[in-house]
Amino acid sequence: MKRQRLTDEQIAQEHQHSRVRGILYALLLAFAFITLLTACGLADDDKAGAEHQHGSETWQTTSSYDELPAFLSDYTPHTSELYKAVHDHAHIMSGISCYCGCAEGVEVDNPHDSLLRCYVAEHPADEGSVTWTNHSTSCGICKKEMEEVIALSKQGKTAEEIRETIDGMYKPKKSVE
Repeated sequence: MKRQRLTDEQIAQEHQHSRVRGILYALLLAFAFITLLTACGLADDDKAGAEHQHGSETWQTTSSYDELPAFLSDYTPHTSELYKAVHDHAHIMSGISCYCGCAEGVEVDNPHDSLLRCYVAEHPADEGSVTWTNHSTSCGICKKEMEEVIALSKQGKTAEEIRETIDGMYKPKKSVE
């Protein structure tokens, strides 16, 4: 049997193909490793208290209204006080429009149906877990409306009187042309 000798050109081609295969295997291994790390990181998101992005908002679920979201540590104590008051005023907030523009929605966020939605993304009908949103943490209008709800409630105003007052203060006036 005759043994065929490889030319220098064939040896160089084999060496090149071997190098390309090695690079492809390394990329495949890196992709698998990144996929594994991502899957492990996402597994923690299902746990209570895990923050996650929902459009432009950060959402965090806590066990109840009594447990405030951790993202409030990045904001002033005043902001935390407003969030603490949500549970006691939720029945009023759910009937009040927010006038910061969130009711219109944007490309990445669904419209908010009330001032309550500016503080709480999902709330239970009973005393269960609460999914908070950071929307109002940096929105002056949401905060001002909440301050009015609290102040007017302390004055003994009804939910209807509070809604009318806030509408009168924040609802855009129709322009006369």
